[in-house]
Amino acid sequence: MRILTSAQMAAVDRAAQRTRNVPSLLLMERAASGAADLLLAEFRDARRVLVLCGPGNNGGDGIAAATHLASRGLSPRIATIAPPDSYRGDPSVYLRSARAAGIPIEDLTRRTARRGPAIALAESDVAVDALFGTGLTRPLTGLARRVAAELNRSGRPVLSLDVPSGLSGDHGRLLGQTVRARWTAAICALKRCHVLLPARSCCGEIAVVDIGIAEELLEIPRHRYRMVDREAIAPLFPPREEGSHKGTFGHVAVVAGSRGKAGAALLSARGAFRAGAGLVTIACPESLEPRMTPSLPEGMTLPLPERGGAVARAAAEPLNELLSRCDAAAVGPGLGTAADTVGLLENVLRASSAPMVIDADALNAFAGRPQFFRRRTGRTILTPHPGEAARLLGCSVRAVVDDRPARAAELARRSRAVVVLKGAGTTIADPEGNLWHNPTGSPALATAGSGDVLSGIAAALLARGLEAADAAVAAAFVHGMAGEIAADARGEEGTTASDVANFVARAIQELGEPQ
Repeated sequence: MRILTSAQMAAVDRAAQRTRNVPSLLLMERAASGAADLLLAEFRDARRVLVLCGPGNNGGDGIAAATHLASRGLSPRIATIAPPDSYRGDPSVYLRSARAAGIPIEDLTRRTARRGPAIALAESDVAVDALFGTGLTRPLTGLARRVAAELNRSGRPVLSLDVPSGLSGDHGRLLGQTVRARWTAAICALKRCHVLLPARSCCGEIAVVDIGIAEELLEIPRHRYRMVDREAIAPLFPPREEGSHKGTFGHVAVVAGSRGKAGAALLSARGAFRAGAGLVTIACPESLEPRMTPSLPEGMTLPLPERGGAVARAAAEPLNELLSRCDAAAVGPGLGTAADTVGLLENVLRASSAPMVIDADALNAFAGRPQFFRRRTGRTILTPHPGEAARLLGCSVRAVVDDRPARAAELARRSRAVVVLKGAGTTIADPEGNLWHNPTGSPALATAGSGDVLSGIAAALLARGLEAADAAVAAAFVHGMAGEIAADARGEEGTTASDVANFVARAIQELGEPQ
């Protein structure tokens, strides 16, 4: 499912009108009808509905929705933040219909009507927010701001049309006062504010309302941002064939760990095994090697020369030899960033063409120089959290968090790698400018070592031969599912990264089950 910007949605509307001869009035009619259907389905006991309408087409959608609600036996009331006589075009057509249907219409711009929203909300079962749509670029002010604040204070459930008023459709930032909806009827397609935090938290439950626009107008190449769904991921995990053996499912090298961080190597290896890798070898400082087998007897080990508890530059030869025999590698969890270790990473990343997931300290080692990864000839996935992405890009963490899609795309472009920008609302980007939003996950994943498990999952999928983008998207989806399952089983507060790793296999199993 595509995620559109405001400009892209406007272009789709225009294309439907020009190339498919769909009148704009019909698009408004379908949007209003779909919103009315959603309200009737989700607020079954509602009878009295206050529809708050702004001056543009979003307000027109609201007026049209009121006429549909009236025709279905409900008692809607319309309140406008623009004089009713100022409506033009399609909204004015539905305003005449609303008047003809006897729907009460209150002009909130009149001083005597200023207290109208509070009284009407108190007498209503549900409110429809049709103040402003996707094109908003500045905070609500004046009457619009007061009405939005009154709506939030009322405690009444709210259905927002297209986006909760106060949000921009193009990013996840909060501009100021914003309506907090119980449900949002996304018209035709998802917008960025529907998926990106903190805006997402204002949207409540989201339903996409079909307004009859041809699918090919949405699924065009320049619409590069899409929501990952189960149907796209499940085929990447086909049933195992009879006669398979451990070599069939790939050999993963986990290059990880340093003094005090042995667990990072174990978690990454466990993630790889649970995601289906047939063989896993942990390459770690020689002083840590005796701890690996008792904790993960399924794994093999390669002790590496070390200095100060971290892998040393002298490990390049045995490590490159291991990578030449492996199908993929997860590199970086808990490695440290000592100068000797950074020198080793520079050697190995240049010399090896093995597909790699590069995580944690293997990212921090290249702070400010993401172009280094361009030198790699093998498939490459980078898995930074916002802090690591900021260090790579030389920007603030706030700049990353404020526009995840833009920063993920920039890092993918500069590194020529697939990027998994982790966190609430994980964003995946490839060097060609394609973007994916991962919808799975839980606050339970906010725990030490969770990212190490993800790197192991992604490496296992690379080892099975998946392209980097497919492996990255599937790994994020499965990791999020495992976090959800772990939270259900253990509770969000007590879930550990080991729990997440242990539920990866369950998540993959559920992908193959009918919904």
